[in-house]
Amino acid sequence: MRSKAYAAGTIINALALGYGSAFGLRMLTEVRLSVEDDLKQSVLIEDGREVESKIVDHVLSKFGIKGTVEVKSEIPKGSGLGSSSAFMNALLLSIYKHLSKRLFAHEILRLNAELSLELGISYTGAFDDASASLLGGIVLTNNRNMKLISWEFRRAKAIVLIPEWNRGRISLEEIRRDAELVEKAIECAMKGDYRTAMMLNSKHYCKRIGYPIEVLDRVKDLECFSGLSGNGPTFVAFGSKDALKEIEEIWSEYGKILWTELVVEPSDDVVITPELYGNSDHM
Repeated sequence: MRSKAYAAGTIINALALGYGSAFGLRMLTEVRLSVEDDLKQSVLIEDGREVESKIVDHVLSKFGIKGTVEVKSEIPKGSGLGSSSAFMNALLLSIYKHLSKRLFAHEILRLNAELSLELGISYTGAFDDASASLLGGIVLTNNRNMKLISWEFRRAKAIVLIPEWNRGRISLEEIRRDAELVEKAIECAMKGDYRTAMMLNSKHYCKRIGYPIEVLDRVKDLECFSGLSGNGPTFVAFGSKDALKEIEEIWSEYGKILWTELVVEPSDDVVITPELYGNSDHM
């Protein structure tokens, strides 16, 4: 069984206040599941190499199966682009297909978040990243309740800056202290003002984790949406091709630039039901 999921760029990081907003990026993680019940334990083959994976064994055993999971990914690991959420989405989609289960989006996304918390992959369950990765478009979520608040599609080119510096140290205590900027960012995102939301969110997290805000200050007057993605170290921007070319020229001083686009469709034929949404649109 084969499945895929997208990368996720960040509008609001949910670590501070439990509300997140993200968008699907056309960078794929693809999974192929071959169920083999006579295996002693499940096997992960990553870009052609067999590697040990407690995650694969743990997830497959939840469904009472064993097998070989082959994964190929365009999403850099530990970059802030939702690589773990994308892998979990693609894996769960493959399992559901093998078991001939209907691909209910709310089931897959909540299971993704629950497993991510169980396995210590994510601090919050990353329901926002998981949603953007599976559904595409731009999502706003209540991560604590694992509910979708809003979901919309926009067509736009995007660029990703993979900087020369590594990920900074994450301190939950530091990130959750004095989070007024994130609170304002959530209010902006609720109104659809994603541009301001990204800047406010980035100011908070860059300061708390230790990234240079000048990366964004230098492009803030251009007609585009730009910000820190996840816990970094990557930065993302989306908008018109002309604006992004100007950003590319500036950001190329800091590292490698990847071109992509926002996705405007789910990664698979998922079933959307009211259970995906909740009355979680007020703080």
